[in-house]
Amino acid sequence: MQNSLKLLIELQEIEKKVRTLAEQKARAPVQIAMMKEEESRAGGKVEEKQEMLKSAQGLRKELEREVEDLERRQNKSKQRLLEVKSNKEYQAALKEIDDIEDLIRRREDQIIEQMEVVESLTAEVREHERLLAEARKKLEKEGAQLEKEAAKADTLIASLEEQKRAAQAADPCSNVAKISIVERQPRRDRSGASQPVHLPGMPHEPAPPDLYRSAEK
Repeated sequence: MQNSLKLLIELQEIEKKVRTLAEQKARAPVQIAMMKEEESRAGGKVEEKQEMLKSAQGLRKELEREVEDLERRQNKSKQRLLEVKSNKEYQAALKEIDDIEDLIRRREDQIIEQMEVVESLTAEVREHERLLAEARKKLEKEGAQLEKEAAKADTLIASLEEQKRAAQAADPCSNVAKISIVERQPRRDRSGASQPVHLPGMPHEPAPPDLYRSAEK
């Protein structure tokens, strides 16, 4: 009787370890998927900020080219100012020069604004690239560790199952040898309370609350 009870307890301990390892193994792919998602989000942010930076740089160059064109037009207008023959033509040339000068100032203000935007976006791109590098490093390091632990769990589970079979084989005539390591629920009465499990041939003493019997039919 004592040997059967001892064997039952040993098998229950093995079962607990198997379940714990199985749960750890099941969490590994979930955690890896979360890290991959984090890496993907970081990569998406880098691409987004890079596109914004590229657009801002393109607009700045476009404004700079426009200012160059305006300055050439202004110089031509100043040259014509020396060639006018009437006061009306002179006044028209002066107005054109002033209008171009005003447009140049506005474009230069826009260039300054774009320079600030480019500077800000450059900093943002660097920050998101840093976050992406961290996410990739985390995935590479922790992901590999999780996969290693999952493989280790498989090995330990196989070893525990072998211990279970050896323990059962040690007492083949006992009903304890019929216990299999599977998910089990205790028997309950009509009120829903769990009932103690008794093994045939053993005194009706309450078994530990987490020990249940799975008898073969």
